[in-house]
Amino acid sequence: MQLTNSAWKDIKQNFYKFGILPDSFDENTPFVRAWRLAKASGLDPNTKISALSKLGLERLNKSEKVLAEFITPVIHDIWKLFSQQDICVFFINENYKIIAEKHADNDPQSYYFLQQGQIVEPSRFGAIAPVCSILSKKPVIMTGHEHYLNEFSEYSCASVPVFNGEGQILGAIDTTSKHGLLASNWFRHLLYQSHVLENNYIRNNCRSNEKTIAFQHSNDLLDTAYAGLIVINEAGRIIKANQMALKLLNIEFDQIYHSYLSDFFIIQHNFQDILDHKNLLIQSRDNAYFYASLNGGKISYQNFENTLPSQNQQVNTAVKALLADIPVLITGETGTGKDYVTRQIHERFSSNIPLISINCGAIPENLIESELFGYEEGAYTGAKNKGQKGLIELAHDGILFLDEIGEMPMHLQVKLLRVLQDQMFYRVGGRTPIKSNFKLICATNQNLKNLIEAKLFRSDLYYRLQGFEIYLKPLRERIDKTSVFHHILKSQNIAHWDSSIEHAFNNYHWPGNIRELINVVKVSKLYIQNQKLEQLILPKLPAYCLTQLGEKKELKLDDIIKEQIQYVINEENGNISKVAKRLKISRTTIYKYINLL
Repeated sequence: MQLTNSAWKDIKQNFYKFGILPDSFDENTPFVRAWRLAKASGLDPNTKISALSKLGLERLNKSEKVLAEFITPVIHDIWKLFSQQDICVFFINENYKIIAEKHADNDPQSYYFLQQGQIVEPSRFGAIAPVCSILSKKPVIMTGHEHYLNEFSEYSCASVPVFNGEGQILGAIDTTSKHGLLASNWFRHLLYQSHVLENNYIRNNCRSNEKTIAFQHSNDLLDTAYAGLIVINEAGRIIKANQMALKLLNIEFDQIYHSYLSDFFIIQHNFQDILDHKNLLIQSRDNAYFYASLNGGKISYQNFENTLPSQNQQVNTAVKALLADIPVLITGETGTGKDYVTRQIHERFSSNIPLISINCGAIPENLIESELFGYEEGAYTGAKNKGQKGLIELAHDGILFLDEIGEMPMHLQVKLLRVLQDQMFYRVGGRTPIKSNFKLICATNQNLKNLIEAKLFRSDLYYRLQGFEIYLKPLRERIDKTSVFHHILKSQNIAHWDSSIEHAFNNYHWPGNIRELINVVKVSKLYIQNQKLEQLILPKLPAYCLTQLGEKKELKLDDIIKEQIQYVINEENGNISKVAKRLKISRTTIYKYINLL
């Protein structure tokens, strides 16, 4: 609200004396509720900050000390990130007590009233951002005279609530500055850290007999702070859920508490399936698709950083390309590490911005448009009442990763091209343009030029995506493949192996590359005797594949896939639906390869 200082002071004084607010003040605004609590307690807007410090500090009790130990590292991390802006970072619990705080050691006077043990409830401090966050259970930015006390009018603050996984407020984390800085500068990082704190709190308080399931639209988000988390007890009932899980499912905690997982997801797998396939795709009851993993984490090259080429120069150049708004295209066979390199780029570019991913080949063709662009209320039968943001919208001010871009249907390629050109798009069923400014990384295991010739990929989109390209060599062509093999063996605690193991490794084609190698080593480990690996359990390929592998030294993966698809088509008498189900790939993919046969 654009009001002068004197006008604000008059408003506060009239409110304090008579309880009257201008009609332009929305009663639902977080600071208005805090004002009313402050007035009800008799707090005068002209109360001096110095008087607040005389109220004394309260010692932390045992549980608060445990919470302080848990919170303090995050408080210090936030302060280090923004310390040059002269700020104070602190956390208050649900009782408005400051549990932990950090400000510059050489300036103890600027924030002397924000100390551990201080009670900042509305009856003492009026309306400040963390109080409003707890009252509203929402993130809050407050500047100037929105603070109830006039002396706080010089301050700017941003606060985000932190939840405990049981629908209750754990507290609020706040960043405050006396110099009227733009509070929105801190906002995104506070949101991120609130997710970190909530997820860590949930995991730290899980019992050994409870299981945690992580899920998200993107496989790359499963082991990040942006994953939805659900905790299930021995009876299979949901007892905890983080705020991201509630948002993804569009429900309140009371609706999910003590329910069964099958109440919200179409369960076709048991827990062991999820454990064995940590990027398993599951479907919710309202037809949204999610990747899921049991007890968090995912298998994609986890703990195998050294199995991939350093890629340092290429990754650094890719970061420079993104900074210059040049898209990055990562190519290479399946299993070569395209998703891992993408995460490397994200980490070096800025780990504090979201990396939003979608596998264009994993989502059914009839759902990929709504997943990518979102949809408005009533856009189609079964749509959520409030609509849903798409991944492009979620990627605003972040990075959008389109994995297997060659699988994207033609009609969506047109829409994507328009988004890349205009940075504007419409939700499905929507009429209002939405702006999304994002950096773009794409990946594919296909030859896009061949797809263009087959009229399966638009040439104009290809040239728009072809900015800086990173090509990942297949494992069989890498000069360091032996050291990669040794590293994977050691990472699985295999210290001794028979000489025949390396012979088998060198004579196998590895069509699935590092991903396949990791899985082969894991399976082979089951057959270890006397602490020595004596055989490599390699997958059995169809006879025609073995013949061709013997005849061709440089057989391309696409050739193998085309032969495999044709082989299964013949076995299923041309029934494409049965072929898709048997090979566990989309019919779109099958038709693409049919056109290349």
